[in-house]
Amino acid sequence: MAANILVVSCLILGSFAHQPQQFPGSNQQQPQQGGQAEQAQHAQPGQQQFGGEQARDEHHIKEHLDGKVDPTANMTPEQLQFHYFNMHDLDKNGKLDGVELIKAITHFHAENPGPQHTQNNANANHQPPPLPSEVELETMIDSILKDDDFNADGFIDYGEFLKAQKLREDQARSHQEQMQKAGGTQ
Repeated sequence: MAANILVVSCLILGSFAHQPQQFPGSNQQQPQQGGQAEQAQHAQPGQQQFGGEQARDEHHIKEHLDGKVDPTANMTPEQLQFHYFNMHDLDKNGKLDGVELIKAITHFHAENPGPQHTQNNANANHQPPPLPSEVELETMIDSILKDDDFNADGFIDYGEFLKAQKLREDQARSHQEQMQKAGGTQ
């Protein structure tokens, strides 16, 4: 008797195991194989199998991973610089123009408020700092192009970007060394 119950239980479990999984609120169908096509025809409208096209929808997956996965976690400093440059190259032509530079400046400005706009400041009303005026932005862009556009074509290409970054790093290092020497001689 126990053997019969065991055999019947295995048959029932086996039949459930071969049926496609259905999830409430879903309406997409998985590719069907063999006898599953007939079962899919009897599925209730508005139901979908787990995965399907959503499992291959890159945009949908990225939405759910936002803030959970850091794509830059294992990047080298050089890769991070390349990523930063490409992030601001909106038209993907390999060059930053004035509009893209303005976008980069305003993006940086919004994420790096001055001390008068930090949360530690009691007078701060948690508002982002005001953006630079048009005249200030124009002055900044002119300065960037004057200093970093080495071939004077009106754009900053990746090679110019790297060269300018290296020059700034060298200047900062030199300034820091001078400050340390000046501090040690007093």
